[in-house]
Amino acid sequence: MRVLVTGVTGFVGGHLSEHLLASGDQVVGVSASGRWPAELAEVGRSVRLERCDLLESDQAELADLIKRKQPEAIYHLAAQSNPQASLADPRGTWALNLGGTLNLLEAVKAAGLAKSPRIVLVSTGVCYGDPAPEHVPVTESCPLRPNNPYAASKAAADLLGIQTHLTDKLDVVIVRPFNHAGPRQSPRYVLATLAKQVVEVEQGRQDCVEVGNLEVVRDYTDVRDVVRGYRLLAERGRAGEIYNLGSGTGLKLTDALRRLTELASRPVEVRIDPARVRPVDLPLLVADASKLRAEVGWAPIYSIDQTLQDMLATFRALAAASS
Repeated sequence: MRVLVTGVTGFVGGHLSEHLLASGDQVVGVSASGRWPAELAEVGRSVRLERCDLLESDQAELADLIKRKQPEAIYHLAAQSNPQASLADPRGTWALNLGGTLNLLEAVKAAGLAKSPRIVLVSTGVCYGDPAPEHVPVTESCPLRPNNPYAASKAAADLLGIQTHLTDKLDVVIVRPFNHAGPRQSPRYVLATLAKQVVEVEQGRQDCVEVGNLEVVRDYTDVRDVVRGYRLLAERGRAGEIYNLGSGTGLKLTDALRRLTELASRPVEVRIDPARVRPVDLPLLVADASKLRAEVGWAPIYSIDQTLQDMLATFRALAAASS
C-alpha cells in the first residue's frame, strides 16, 4: 500500500512508520521540520521525507504532493498533542489541530485523485473530558466535554472530518486513541517522565522522583499496539465512522510508578512536587474499544509491564550513551 504520514518524525509517527514498513507498505512522510530526529535515523533510510508545514505551505503545493505520491492511505498525525502545552498556547493549538486538518482535507480534494485515499484522522479520547460515571468505560456515543484547547480542537477536527465525508465523499475514518506510551516517548508525558526520573535516580543524577497527582486513572496502551490499530482501520474501518482505541483497563498512576520502582536497580524515593500538579486533570478516563475490536479485529498485545520495561530500557540506553 502507498501511504502518506503527516507528523511522521514524531513519537507515534516513528512507530507507525516502522509498522507500515514491516507490513510491506511504501511510506512517504511529511513534517514541518523536514528533518529526522537522531533516534529515527534508521526509519529515515526507508521513508521518503518531504518538508511540509500544514499551516504555512501553499495549498497548491500540498495538493501537488498528494497528486504526485498518489497515496492509497493518509495517516494524519501532525498536531499539537500535549494538553498542558495547549493551555499555554491555545491559538497555536487550534491553528494546527483544526486549521492543519482543514488544509490537508482541502488539499486532498484539490489533488483530484480518481479515488479518495483512505484518510485516518487521529483524534484523542481526551475529547470526552470528564465523563459521567454512567459513561465509563467510554463508548463513541459519550457526549464530548473537552476541557482544554487540545481536546476541543481535536473534537472540532473530528466534526470537520465527518462533514467532508458527508459533503465531499472523502474516505475518512476517525480514531480516538486514549493514553499511550512506549519507547522513545518524550518526558513531557507522565509515564515517560516517571520512567526517565527512575533512571536518573539509578544513575545517581537525582535523589528522588518528583511527582504530581498520581491518583488519576488512565487507560494506557502501548504505542506499538496503537499504530497497529491505525493500519487495521486503514484497511478495514468503515468510512465516516469514529473508533475508540484503548485497552479497556484503568491504571492508577501510583500503580504505574510502583511498577517502575520495582523494576529499578536501586531503591527510589518519591516526592510530591506541587508544581507538577496540573490545574485541570481528569480523575478517570477508560475506553470501551469494543467497536474497534469487533469491526477490525484489533486487540492489544503488549502488557503495561512490558511497556514500562521497554521505556526504562530506552532511557537507560540514552543515559549510557551520554555518560
